[in-house]
Amino acid sequence: MEITERELSFFSIFEGITRLMPNDFVESEGSLVFVVDSFKLGKAIGKKGANIEKLKSKFKKRVLIVADSDDPETFIRNFFNNIDILSIEVREVMGEKAFMVLLNEKDRGIAIGRDGERIKALKQFLKKKFNSTVHIRTKRVLSEDM
Repeated sequence: MEITERELSFFSIFEGITRLMPNDFVESEGSLVFVVDSFKLGKAIGKKGANIEKLKSKFKKRVLIVADSDDPETFIRNFFNNIDILSIEVREVMGEKAFMVLLNEKDRGIAIGRDGERIKALKQFLKKKFNSTVHIRTKRVLSEDM
């Protein structure tokens, strides 16, 4: 894998602000998603999200920092850490491993992200790391207070 000068500058800026080298990142039009070792996640985010705010200001994009994992299911759960995942099912689709992630319908927008950026980033990471893909399914969950 060859790293471009632009990608190298993103790694350098991230390291300069967080004092950590990310394992990987994905850039889209409006956001950047960085992957760091799980035990370094807190340091990467910074106290009260200070590092994320600095990165957003520097890159002029939304920034998400995700904990890395060698297990694809754990990686997906880390990626969607602010979403209640109901289940993850693994299927073989045309010779490729596919993860079917079942979410509460109310979390669908968060999972997909603005202009589909979040789900596209996850698909890129899964393709690179695990040669697999992901599909989101939703289920209407009634609240318990009804």
